[in-house]
Amino acid sequence: MAPKGTGDPVELEASRDPRVAAQRRGKLEQHLAALRRAEDLRVEGGGDEDEATLRNLISRAESQLRTLQRQAGGTVFSRRRPKKQAAGSCRVFLDECGSHDLASSDPYPVFALSAVIVLDDGYTNLDVRWQGWKAQVLGQHDAIVHEPMIRNKLGPFGGPGGPAVVESLRRELGDLDFTAIVCAVHRINYVAAHGVSRLDESLPAHTYLMTLDFLAERIVLALDSVFGGARAQLVAESRGPKEDALLQYEFARLHLDGTSYIAPGWFRQQLEPGVVFQTKKANSTGLQLADLIARPVADKVGDPTSDPPRWQEARAKLCAGQETKHSILGLKVLPWLDEYEDLWKS
Repeated sequence: MAPKGTGDPVELEASRDPRVAAQRRGKLEQHLAALRRAEDLRVEGGGDEDEATLRNLISRAESQLRTLQRQAGGTVFSRRRPKKQAAGSCRVFLDECGSHDLASSDPYPVFALSAVIVLDDGYTNLDVRWQGWKAQVLGQHDAIVHEPMIRNKLGPFGGPGGPAVVESLRRELGDLDFTAIVCAVHRINYVAAHGVSRLDESLPAHTYLMTLDFLAERIVLALDSVFGGARAQLVAESRGPKEDALLQYEFARLHLDGTSYIAPGWFRQQLEPGVVFQTKKANSTGLQLADLIARPVADKVGDPTSDPPRWQEARAKLCAGQETKHSILGLKVLPWLDEYEDLWKS
């Protein structure tokens, strides 16, 4: 049985490798049992054409199992669990900016996945206010606001009246009531530090899904400590059938396996079991806000000395709380560098 520990990140980091080895050992034991059963069936059936191959596979699996048994022998502290019972409900909206492909030729160096959290009780007011701003400033309540329109000065964000519209948007973003969490990957720094391989064996190799895991950890921490134990429905912008399926699969895996730091029961307690996908045509207020938050945070991570448009408003929305190793709950940067120290304060 794993020691209870304190849930301290340092303890959990130290026990990550033994925990991952123990998880891999369990799967390898199933694999080895299947190989041995195949060998038994071969003998019972009188076949001999695969004898050497099967014995080779069994021998290799047994050797790997012995290695994993040694690796799993370290102290494994219990992963973090919620302090509160589930109470209340929220919605969490996911959107991103930048390329998650570590080998991408995109000159923009940062990928950011952002989450906007809103209590269900407050979402109607948020939605009405956002639509009211669009009606007053953009001329129609159902206008779709997409961050590249602002950056590229398109539509109402361009022309002679564009600066006034952008300034009005900045003020409105600051006045709206929501909480944000962002995980940003500086691709160039990441490749320099880790290459194009996964960060460690406990994480997905796919950069988007790895970022999702880190973001989901912080979401459940925030739901427990900041939102009174609220349970949330995750809403993500649809990126295509394959991409949506991958995200849904990883989200389900978190509910079953958890991460190195968060027990699966915590994900099951705080997050509804399926992701809801919406396209831009749905004109979701939450998804538009997640889109607007992602870029200024990514810009700030790309150049910590800069003051990007809407950064001051975005940083004020980042979830407070110092329950993580390097930063507040609302911001995770990969890889972590000294230059990011107190980034959210500048």
